Amino acid sequence: MIKFILPIAVFIAVVFGISFFWNNSSALGRKKIALGLLAAILLSLILTIYLIID
Repeated sequence: MIKFILPIAVFIAVVFGISFFWNNSSALGRKKIALGLLAAILLSLILTIYLIID
């Protein structure tokens, strides 16, 4: 049961955290947050494809 509840709770916490920092940041801070999220998504996509192929 913890395998299902913990990832959902972590996802919700991350979404609220990003939303909180997004609302309290300047334009430059928002650009940094957006670039960081883009890099994280690209990295996870590349890692997932690599692990599927390997």
